[in-house]
Amino acid sequence: MAVSSRSGITILFVTIVVCTFILFPILQVVVERDPQLSAYDDDKNDISQFRESLENGDGTSYNVSAILSNPAVLEEVGNPSEALLIIAGTESPYTLLELEIIVEFIADGGSILVFGDFDYSNTIANLFGIKFVKHKLWDQNYKGNVSLIETTANVDGQPYAVLLNEPVAIQSAPIPPSAWNSNAGYLNPYQTIFMTTSHQSYIDLDDDGEISDADEAAPLSGFTLGTRFDMKSGGENLGSAVFISDSSVLINDMLDRSQNEQFLLALVESLIGNKGLILFDESRHTQDSFGASLFQAALGFYFLLSGDTVVLQVIRLNVLIAVIIFTMAMSLRQPEPKRWYHIFDIRKPRPFRSYGHNMDNGILALQGVLLERIRLKYQIYEFDEKSRKDRLELLPKLVKSYNIPLDDDFKMLLGAPTKIGPNDLRSIAKKLSAW
Repeated sequence: MAVSSRSGITILFVTIVVCTFILFPILQVVVERDPQLSAYDDDKNDISQFRESLENGDGTSYNVSAILSNPAVLEEVGNPSEALLIIAGTESPYTLLELEIIVEFIADGGSILVFGDFDYSNTIANLFGIKFVKHKLWDQNYKGNVSLIETTANVDGQPYAVLLNEPVAIQSAPIPPSAWNSNAGYLNPYQTIFMTTSHQSYIDLDDDGEISDADEAAPLSGFTLGTRFDMKSGGENLGSAVFISDSSVLINDMLDRSQNEQFLLALVESLIGNKGLILFDESRHTQDSFGASLFQAALGFYFLLSGDTVVLQVIRLNVLIAVIIFTMAMSLRQPEPKRWYHIFDIRKPRPFRSYGHNMDNGILALQGVLLERIRLKYQIYEFDEKSRKDRLELLPKLVKSYNIPLDDDFKMLLGAPTKIGPNDLRSIAKKLSAW
């Protein structure tokens, strides 16, 4: 059946109205996610303080900027040997075309610094025959919390004390044969491992939250946490690629811990000297709204379709429409990386605010607070990610093994809550606040 021009205009108008006033607001709510690891936001999980340290460092002169569309802008870098691309926590994989652009950038002398863990950084790491192992890493060298692992990093012979937040191990992996294409001659880089765990560390392969026989124990040299590849061709030094298995080591909440900031600044200087161009790849971070993500995607396609001819203008319009439809579909299907949120603060256990108007709710609340205080005070990793009920079942065994002293009131709260009256509840709440 033929469609008249008037009907076509009506259908187009209705489609625009539905997308603007119904579909777009729905997706705005459904797809919305707080941005992280942005060099231009000031949240505790962003990296703006690291960017400011690069811009205002003593004895250095860096031109700091960002990639908002896609890595294609690397082709416009005038002097790649004085340029560094920083990739922190990729929330979506790189395409083959984008990987080819990054490879060409390294072949021209550029350097990349990749911070990854439970994200999509393996799309780049696999190019160098390594992978980020996406399982919990345990190490005897931790500080305050088993997720905070202490280690030492060496940069040009200088050691730095580094504190990592829930890192993963780096291990060997097959290299995709098509990734390098004509640049296959650069596949024999010189590798240097500059940061490892202790020899008493494990990879929780079965993800059960405990160290067991099914887990992988570290060799005497420990698991790799940081490695560097210096590319060479015919005796000529090309670019470098550095991989660190913790995307939160440079966030605002971690930068001033141990010698993290000194280590990162020394690493940057080791790669490009005390001056040059530094680019943060912001194109791989989910924006705070569907509209911002849509604009970011459209901007990337427009960059690839640069030109002023009428044909290209028509192509841009059609590509933009396709991007809108594709983004609507993929935004709901793209899985969020596991363990993405590095949010905790061992210094601020959840306070007891009230026991409410219901005795049972008050007892449950006090039990939860006491168990959390016990976990923090005695560093009981067995309680991590366990419910209140599961913690109560484990408690008798752990009290004995950790030699935890509990007075009669606390024992009654945890073991015989039915004997607690309103006055007892108030007394226990005051005692717990001071414990």
